[in-house]
Amino acid sequence: MNPDKPIKAPPEAESLQEALASATRSGPSTSWEADVAQTLKLGEQLMDFAGGVMDLARAEALLAVSSLPKLLMLWLIMMPIILLTWCSFSVLIAWGAVALSGESGVGVLTFFLLQVLLLLTCRLLFVKYRRRMTFPHTRAQIDSFIQGAKNELKCRSETKE
Repeated sequence: MNPDKPIKAPPEAESLQEALASATRSGPSTSWEADVAQTLKLGEQLMDFAGGVMDLARAEALLAVSSLPKLLMLWLIMMPIILLTWCSFSVLIAWGAVALSGESGVGVLTFFLLQVLLLLTCRLLFVKYRRRMTFPHTRAQIDSFIQGAKNELKCRSETKE
């Protein structure tokens, strides 16, 4: 950077600086006009920014909506693959149990226990996610607020008596 060469400000800053400079040259009586002009310019920039963000959000929402059928179709294709992968893994583990023990009953029992383990895990996750859908913290917060309001009303009625 060359210290002798001044740094050029962006056009918005230049127009604001010009408005500020003209306000200080003309005296304190018109400084409020410069403040209003500066505030209006800032408001215009804010509106342009908000419009740009809204356009971006609209475009992304359209992209998300158009991706939804593809995502659903991919999910439908993946479900049998996931099921077959789990079954293959279970058979592999059961086969390893048969190879170690030499008894086919141990392999069948291993396969069965893996399915039960998966079922219990899914059940626990189901209960956990179902509980989350009931908004437990929000309900607790509302109940706490209502209880506090009841206590406040009760205290006020006791002090009146």
